[in-house]
Amino acid sequence: MEVKVPFEVTCIDDSNKPNDIPASRWVKKGEKYTVIKVAKMLIQGGLVGFKLEELNIDEFFPYQFFAASRFAIPLNHAWDIEAQLEKLLEEAKHEVSELNEYYNEGY
Repeated sequence: MEVKVPFEVTCIDDSNKPNDIPASRWVKKGEKYTVIKVAKMLIQGGLVGFKLEELNIDEFFPYQFFAASRFAIPLNHAWDIEAQLEKLLEEAKHEVSELNEYYNEGY
């Protein structure tokens, strides 16, 4: 199953804001947001991230996505998202394995 975007989420964790991102561009606990893209954040170890319609943080590299764990997902979307998260996790494991093989071969 694929994640059908956009979908709505509610922020449940607005802690640990990076200093580089202004408060006006950071999520607020209890607020609803619209997810427009789901991706794995390779720099953050393959965590799943959400790009939000309401808050564009593209200019604050490496912070391009908000960690999915910061949000509650409505039950009507949870099944599709769980399947997508499992797919992303498998892809991340595969990429890590390939990178380990590459570096272990002495390149």
